[in-house]
Amino acid sequence: MRCLKLCFTVLTLTLVGTVSLAAKAGIVMSGTRIVYPAQQREVSIKLTNEDEKFPRLVQAWIDNGDDKISAEKSNVPFILTPPVFRVESSKSQVMRLVYTKEPLATDKETLFWLNVLEVPPKVGNESDSQLRFAFRIRTKLFFRPENLAIKPENAPSKLEWSLVKVGVGYALQVNNPTPYYISFQSVALALADKKFKSDDYTMVEPNGVQQYSLKNTPSALGNGAQVEFSIVDDYGAFVPLTASLKP
Repeated sequence: MRCLKLCFTVLTLTLVGTVSLAAKAGIVMSGTRIVYPAQQREVSIKLTNEDEKFPRLVQAWIDNGDDKISAEKSNVPFILTPPVFRVESSKSQVMRLVYTKEPLATDKETLFWLNVLEVPPKVGNESDSQLRFAFRIRTKLFFRPENLAIKPENAPSKLEWSLVKVGVGYALQVNNPTPYYISFQSVALALADKKFKSDDYTMVEPNGVQQYSLKNTPSALGNGAQVEFSIVDDYGAFVPLTASLKP
C-alpha cells in the first residue's frame, strides 16, 4: 500500500554498546552512557550529524524509566539545553545537562534515561510518497553521589555469583551488594572445556539480585565451574572478568 505524501516511523534504540542499523541514522552521540557526578556543576553531551548532505532536527529529554512518557510530561531533576535544535550536515552540537538539586539517594546511584529523537529531512517534492525514519536513541544516565563506599571500577569484583536450579535447567544468580548499577555485555558458566551462555542478561541494580538462565546445561554439573562475564564500564568499553561460584 502506497503512503499518501508521507509515512513517518519512529525507531527506538537502547544503547548498551555498539548499534548497527539497516536504515542509517545521522545523529551519533559520543559514548553509550552518561555518568553525572553529584558534585559536578554540569555535564556536556556531544551529538554529531554524520550525514554529509542533510541537516537533522533533534529533540532531547530525560525520563526516569518510562519510555512512553513524552518530553512535555517528563518530570526529572535535570535541565537539558537546548531541548530542540538543528544540526547541520557534518556538524556537532553540545547539550548541557544540569542537576537541579532535588533530593536523590546519597548512598547509591539513581538511573535516568536520555532520549534523543532525530527527525529526518524531507527529500524530494512534498507530494512524493516517502517512508521517513525518525531515530530515537535511549541511553542510560547514572546520577552518582559523592563518597560512595567503593570506587566504581572495584564494584564488579564484589558481585556474588551462585548457580540455582530453575525447572530442568540452571540459572546464574548474581547479588550486587554495591551502590552501582552494573551492566553486562555477556554472562556464561564455564565448565571444563564447555561454556554455557545466557541470552537474557540484563543490568543489575544497586543492592539487587538478578537471575540469568543458561542454555543447554546438563542435568548435573561437576566441580570446577566458574562464571565468565563482561561488564560495560563508564566509557562504554567491554571488560571481561571471571568469578568463582559461591558454595
